[in-house]
Amino acid sequence: MGKEEQEKICVQRFLNWYNKQHKRNYIHQRAEDCFPELKGGLRWEFVAFERDNPKKWIGIELKDLATTREVSNWFEFWEGFCSKLTQDLVVKGVQGKFKIIHPPVLITKGRERSKLKRAFIEVLINKQSMLKESEFTDIGPDIADRFTKWPREKIRNLAEYNDFGEDRPCELLINKMTDSGCEVRSPISPIRARDGVKQHKETFNEVDIKHANKQLKLAKERGARETILLFACYPFVYENLIKNEAQNLDSHLICDIDYIYLVGMNKDIVVKIYPD
Repeated sequence: MGKEEQEKICVQRFLNWYNKQHKRNYIHQRAEDCFPELKGGLRWEFVAFERDNPKKWIGIELKDLATTREVSNWFEFWEGFCSKLTQDLVVKGVQGKFKIIHPPVLITKGRERSKLKRAFIEVLINKQSMLKESEFTDIGPDIADRFTKWPREKIRNLAEYNDFGEDRPCELLINKMTDSGCEVRSPISPIRARDGVKQHKETFNEVDIKHANKQLKLAKERGARETILLFACYPFVYENLIKNEAQNLDSHLICDIDYIYLVGMNKDIVVKIYPD
């Protein structure tokens, strides 16, 4: 799906929500279609208006929260990986339902993915009798012994230094939920909360808010009655973190932005994050 198509989906999802909330019937057009003189120069993305009242319109600019898209890709990798892993474990007669948590940022394909799956199966078969219900066990180091491309991270306490040096194999916690059946369940989110805080802040900082404000200032100068900035986001956005970042912006950076919303690209959700 191309960038323009994603933008149309984003603005349409927002307007579906906005129309329902405000009992309106807004449609959208590209800003340069309404103002041809803007083409090739500074402009905002969309003009939204009701068919019978096009003079009262809203200026809408979109920004992509890129890192949340990456997080979505990581999740899809682990979800697909666990599904295939479950199928192989059923064939091997392994018993037990397992849940993994805190897998690292990792996407493998082809032969490397097969090697990772083989390493995971060997570790699970060797350790399944030692895994206890309601207890989490870190099998990251065991997988790293069998899969050389397993990522590493800085040690978090000195007690691990003698075992791993300055870097240790990334953690992968696993929990046996039951002894019956056979399943490896993927995590709700593939990133730790502490990683999410850092990544979401970095993602927000990468968005050129100052430029978005300049674009929407132009919309106001052209007659927009309201200006709205949409963040196109993907699953596992730490909503409150993004909201906190938006509400702590210097007022002069967003003086021409009236509202900021998160719009889900994989799930039909809209959340206002500015003003509170």
